[in-house]
Amino acid sequence: MHRSGTSLCANMLHAMGIDMADVPGASPENARGHWERPHINDLNDRVFAAFGRGWTRSAHVLALPPGWQNDPRVIAVRRDLIAWLRPRVASGCFGFKDPRTARLLPLWRDIFAALRAQPRFVFCVRDPAQVARSITARDRTERAESEYRWLIYNADAIAGLADDPVCIIPYEDWFTRPEDTAQRLAAFAGVAAPAPDALRALIDPALRHDAASSAPAGPLLRRLHRLILHAAPAGHFHPDLQALCATLEDFKQQMQPLLVDMEVLRASVADQNRVIGDLTTALRAARRLVAS
Repeated sequence: MHRSGTSLCANMLHAMGIDMADVPGASPENARGHWERPHINDLNDRVFAAFGRGWTRSAHVLALPPGWQNDPRVIAVRRDLIAWLRPRVASGCFGFKDPRTARLLPLWRDIFAALRAQPRFVFCVRDPAQVARSITARDRTERAESEYRWLIYNADAIAGLADDPVCIIPYEDWFTRPEDTAQRLAAFAGVAAPAPDALRALIDPALRHDAASSAPAGPLLRRLHRLILHAAPAGHFHPDLQALCATLEDFKQQMQPLLVDMEVLRASVADQNRVIGDLTTALRAARRLVAS
């Protein structure tokens, strides 16, 4: 999920010798860089946009329709990604970071199969209360919507990973047990961990913005967060947890008509508010004209 330490983790993998990005891509939100590949981000975004579920829209939380990966627009994205990735994957130790991938794993499994690549999945997780606080402050979303996004991203990732080995990296561990966390990540990736001095240079506690006063997340999110943390030592998710997340996908599909209607209503209200605003502005201008 976004705001879960994915940038720090990608920076760490880059320091371990894995090709994670051409440039760090620093921004006010990530002073040390996002460590992303814009081409992959754009193509992942194109999938969501094809179904009216772009990140900036409240509809982003809606489930993708059944069989979405077979849509011609998604097939075109898959073809573009395979062509772009093929020479890069063949060149050596290659990686990428994009939280959107958590919701698009059926597409990415097809891509890995076409490339005959064996992926290694790193699962970054953070307290949902802190993620919701961060997203709400950055994107001006409603707190409940930010929490729901955390739930959907993590549940989709767990269901999509199935029985694959996974390295689960809690964001907080970078600050409480940095050396152990780096060693565990390096062992999973098959590379050497940074030296202690280099590790300390990569982790800046001043860039950690957790707020102790942040309201706790809902009970379902807290429960899922605990189950994810519990799975970290084993390196894979328990079948019961996978089944729970798959059931959530069925629930999302059942709720889809209601959520779509609510999104249409929200858009209608927003349009009406804009019309009222335009009319109010025009009326004030007319009054000023009459007064003059």
